[in-house]
Amino acid sequence: MKYAVCFTNFGPYHLARLRALAARLSARGDRLIAYETAGGERLYPWTRAEGEEPFDRVVLFPGRALEDIPAGACTEAMTEALDRDRPDAVAAVGYVRPESLALARWGRRRRIPTILMSESQAVDRPRAWYKEIIKSRRLRLFDAALCGGPSHREYLVDLGLPADRIALGYNAVDHDFFANQADAWRRLPGSRAEMPEGPFFLSVSRFAPEKNLPKLIEAFGLYRAQGGSWDLVLCGDGPQANEVAESIAKSGCEGSIHRPGFLQADALARWYAHAGAFVLASVSEPWGLVANEAAAAGLPLLLSSRCGCARTLVPDPQGETGARFDPNDARDISAKLEWAATLSEPDRQTVARRSREVAAEWGPERFAIGATEAWEIAASRPRRRRFARV
Repeated sequence: MKYAVCFTNFGPYHLARLRALAARLSARGDRLIAYETAGGERLYPWTRAEGEEPFDRVVLFPGRALEDIPAGACTEAMTEALDRDRPDAVAAVGYVRPESLALARWGRRRRIPTILMSESQAVDRPRAWYKEIIKSRRLRLFDAALCGGPSHREYLVDLGLPADRIALGYNAVDHDFFANQADAWRRLPGSRAEMPEGPFFLSVSRFAPEKNLPKLIEAFGLYRAQGGSWDLVLCGDGPQANEVAESIAKSGCEGSIHRPGFLQADALARWYAHAGAFVLASVSEPWGLVANEAAAAGLPLLLSSRCGCARTLVPDPQGETGARFDPNDARDISAKLEWAATLSEPDRQTVARRSREVAAEWGPERFAIGATEAWEIAASRPRRRRFARV
């Protein structure tokens, strides 16, 4: 049996998930086909990984950037690939991208198990009623779903997919990579080069409005004004870089806020290794995979309550793995920074260990389990195919 999965462009965490799924399928005599829409993507300029993989890797548009490919061409290329490979089950990311819709409609026409992979939650952005109706109709293309956590499942239920057709585990990173890399960097003399001399908070994100970096910088300014001594490191780059620079200048904390730029996974692991705590202040964040990475590296987590991962990686009672905060309240963010910075070293290590333990439950193997569970749900309980057109 062949299980086909499609992502727009394979980053490190896509490959970790696919390898785990391929291994699980292979153990039961099945095969994974992984479709990659484009050879690159300007939004996420990952270093491209090449080499042998335990799955069939098919690039629909090699050597091209995703942003340059017309929607119609994506639809046509995906349909042609499916007609050629004829998988027995298909899984699409979302219901917006043209190749995802082409894959879902192909599976529907052939009456094979069709799975939605989703990380949307109701609080991500304001919801217009007419758009929600469109989403509900498109959701009828799918027999089952694989999503991140409770908030994502709740949103799919609101759109009309029964809860018993939804598996969890979509959002996963290469947990062991970040855990092992961070531990190795901590043991390496001189590996703190170009970092702040003392403890620091680390945030990793695109410099974009939804990441809420000006508010984080404002909160950090309050923390420093109240006598806090830790520095703040902002890893990343993006369209809001100038506004971030202006916010830093206004904060009065220019000497204690650092910007190493956009870093690939191996370089980023060094910063995770030496940070004192991780903070993600997004006002809209479907999941927040960088929080998984930071937890795997062994860091206490300070997460916006809007992050899809917040309830999973920082469960109640708060304090065991970190803390959640209101991303629109600078004083609340500042209070959580203060909480993390004033932990005793033994307590900080206890929180860090528990953070790693919780994140380990949501690694690539969890994705593989969820993806196969969703296939089994779709195969055993197909939805009624009453609607001819979606």
